Amino acid sequence: MKICLTANTAWNLAHFRRNHIQALLDVGAEVHAVAPHDSYVDNLLSMGVQFHPWKIERRSLNPSTEMVSVRRIQKIYQKIQPDLVHHYTVKAVLYGTTAARWAGIGGVVNSVTGLPYIVVSQKKGMAKRLARWVAMKWYAWCVTGKKTRVIVQNLDDLAVLESFAKGVRQYATVTNGSGVALDYFQKAPFAGNEIPSVLFVGRFLREKGVFELMDAVRKLKQQGLQFKLTMCGDIDHGNLSSATADECKLWMREGLVDFMGRVDDVRPKLAEADLVVLPSYREGTPRSLLEAMATGRPIVTTDVPGCRNVVEHQVNGLMVPSRSSDALADAMSTMIQDANLRRQMGEAGRLKAVAEFDEKIVIDQTLSVYHELRPDVFPPAKEWSDQQESLSSALEAVAAST
Repeated sequence: MKICLTANTAWNLAHFRRNHIQALLDVGAEVHAVAPHDSYVDNLLSMGVQFHPWKIERRSLNPSTEMVSVRRIQKIYQKIQPDLVHHYTVKAVLYGTTAARWAGIGGVVNSVTGLPYIVVSQKKGMAKRLARWVAMKWYAWCVTGKKTRVIVQNLDDLAVLESFAKGVRQYATVTNGSGVALDYFQKAPFAGNEIPSVLFVGRFLREKGVFELMDAVRKLKQQGLQFKLTMCGDIDHGNLSSATADECKLWMREGLVDFMGRVDDVRPKLAEADLVVLPSYREGTPRSLLEAMATGRPIVTTDVPGCRNVVEHQVNGLMVPSRSSDALADAMSTMIQDANLRRQMGEAGRLKAVAEFDEKIVIDQTLSVYHELRPDVFPPAKEWSDQQESLSSALEAVAAST
């Protein structure tokens, strides 16, 4: 039984899919990883995963260049001959599905962890409308078909998919994001810093709301509010919507940010934080917020698909309109100045994470999709399922905490 996992970075697979990979290894699968080579390949190899480098040009929109990337992955699939491939990230879904069908792979699973911006945007202009139409048609082709299954992280994304991919619902499974490893992200004691610490975790992208965040922080600093901002993430050099190095340096010089940079283990930063902020434009189900909840941290986020699945307004956090730095500043000010509110919302968040977002349940759902798609090679749930145990543990934990 050969299972191939494909993404646009090895970091994505090593960082976000580690427990999923381990679950596959535990049931006896031969696991292959396909992604551009980076410093996280050794993490995959140490688990017993076979790695295959895939060269792609992340910034390119040139059709001939992109077709070369498709052919490259097709050759990899023809060499591996996997029983099933599972794609994460947009280009992996589009290019990988095309390559898998050309290579005659018997099962394709696509995880939609957030729709491509070009699909959900409403930008005007003939060229942009044409590009959006092409992207929607291609995406629809990738998420439908008898040998294809799609995993989506919220009902909003499924509704958007269904608007241009007719019949996708029969191929779809909806999960609560990728879940969160509750034994790894354990509840941390209330921080209660004298100068509150605000944490942002994510790539420094416009769609993540980083520019609105900077505007909000600037406003609050000008008002004399005392707090620190930590940003765990980095510049995405392959993404045109990323903040630039010069912009990040300017934010540091202004005193808006106390720390910026990628952190492989974000748990210490979460433990130090009084508040977690994610002013995104749209998400699948944001893992950074799930990890914040599991740690017992209150949240300020936007009322958009994905984020609203995680935060219940005025229960475990506050939601504000997207793209509004004024509303974001007001919500942050409220939370920064009220330690009791932060404590109450952090407690509610941990309970919600335990009750609804256990990663083990999501992994079981995904393995069930594998069995449904390839019952000839992938074992049934009775041979590996942790779902009932996870549900029982979740309910017991909630009962013990109330």
